[in-house]
Amino acid sequence: MKRVLYFMIAAISLQSCKKNEDEEEKKWHSPLKIASYNIQYDNTVQAPASEWNNRKDLFKQMVEKYDFDIIGAQEPYLSQLNDIKSMLPGYDYIGISINGETTALKKHYTPIIYKKDKIEILDWGTFWFSSSSSQPGSIGWDAQSPRICTRALIKDKTTGKIFNFFNVHLDHIGTIARDMSVQMLLSLVPVASAKYPSIVTGDFNLNQNSANYNRIVSSGVLRDSYKMAQENINADYGTFNDYVFNQNLGTRIDHIFLSTGLPLKVKKHHIITDDFNGKYPSDHYPVMIELQLPK
Repeated sequence: MKRVLYFMIAAISLQSCKKNEDEEEKKWHSPLKIASYNIQYDNTVQAPASEWNNRKDLFKQMVEKYDFDIIGAQEPYLSQLNDIKSMLPGYDYIGISINGETTALKKHYTPIIYKKDKIEILDWGTFWFSSSSSQPGSIGWDAQSPRICTRALIKDKTTGKIFNFFNVHLDHIGTIARDMSVQMLLSLVPVASAKYPSIVTGDFNLNQNSANYNRIVSSGVLRDSYKMAQENINADYGTFNDYVFNQNLGTRIDHIFLSTGLPLKVKKHHIITDDFNGKYPSDHYPVMIELQLPK
């Protein structure tokens, strides 16, 4: 009798927990699939692995498999973005090159790629990580090249929810440039986030053990979605693979940060290590979150 009573109480308890979880889930919209993905420029020096013609179909397969709603991308040339629009007609992008150009085929972009039937771009622009942030092509401090942020005000057509989106690619050489770029970002995000939450994607070229990473997550401005996630897939993986099969350096240099203050829920954080017949679409693994906004 005691055993039967125990199981009855356990069953009632489980049903109650499930009901509470269901009620909690009703407070949130269905997840948006947000990715940060350095898809590398058309690098013919490392060829054949890095040559775009040998991996563009792999990129197409990756996007189709995971059905991203928005991709904060880094490094592609305009020629690659043109291919992406042709291969994936359901997607479009916003962004200009790091030099401020819109027609040169072989200049690096930091675009926001989005699903047209799901996402509406309400406003967008670009700023440079330099002391002349509105000057196209300006190089900041000790950076090797111009570095930019593509920012947008975005509306989810399905839910009507509005949010800010920042996509960045910080310099891989200049230590002062990274310091100052982080400072700029931390000063600008709170202004944008006063009314709407903010999502920040990027190849930050700084890992989770660095001083600047700790500066970001202890700022009170941004949180790491990795730490917020209810489920973490490939949590121990780094995000740079250098086209080496099953490469795991353990350091995450590609991040998705979320603003503090307004409520956001991360259902899943996924470092996607999928290969296609032993080949990767890029020298970075994409990072994806399933993000829920409150109703």
